[in-house]
Amino acid sequence: MKSTLKENQKETDVILQRVHEMEAQLQKTRSALQEKEEQLKSFKDRVAGEVALSIKTGNTMSLNNPVSKNRLKEMYEDLRIDWPKIKSNLKSNNKHPDSVKELILKKFGEAKTEMRNRKMMIDKVFGLNVINTGGIQQKVDQYRQLTVQNLQMTLYSEKQDVGLKKPFLGNEAVNPQDVLEYLGSECFWLGCLMALNNPPLQPDWENHPPSMDRWDFFPRNIRTVSENE
Repeated sequence: MKSTLKENQKETDVILQRVHEMEAQLQKTRSALQEKEEQLKSFKDRVAGEVALSIKTGNTMSLNNPVSKNRLKEMYEDLRIDWPKIKSNLKSNNKHPDSVKELILKKFGEAKTEMRNRKMMIDKVFGLNVINTGGIQQKVDQYRQLTVQNLQMTLYSEKQDVGLKKPFLGNEAVNPQDVLEYLGSECFWLGCLMALNNPPLQPDWENHPPSMDRWDFFPRNIRTVSENE
């Protein structure tokens, strides 16, 4: 009888210990979620100013997705509009089209790789010490996506504040190295923003038809790609 009571007591102690561990883990998760809620409020407050500015300038921006797919299309189209002037400067300064094309593809590729690595780091952080239950996991997924959007918005805002000054592209006497630096910076920055979109985007290199113009580098459209593409 005593042996049975001892066994029952041991089982009870084990259950109580597990309950205490689960309560501690749940409290830890609640604290993390509360912290993310505060970050969300701060993030939305900060973005609200950007949204108000976008309304004044006519640019497309929403509070739920500050750098939306439509906004990315607009920025990519801006780059394509600038391209004839950039091309004119580089051609007049005897830059080879193959080296310029290599620069463009390299910068978009580097941006995609770097942002993929950053998203993997974010995934690793949000995968730690999380109880994998439906409701909580859904919240964690939401905050993970919010963190990616926050990174995207940070890159967007920093570029507006301290980005490279656009060369006076109407003047072919502008130093071509400055033009190349500007072009590389724009391609990398825009590539980062596209890679952080959900789902990721990139210029539609595969469906860019051959042209008689050796300087015809930028596809007309951008397309959705998978995370690992």
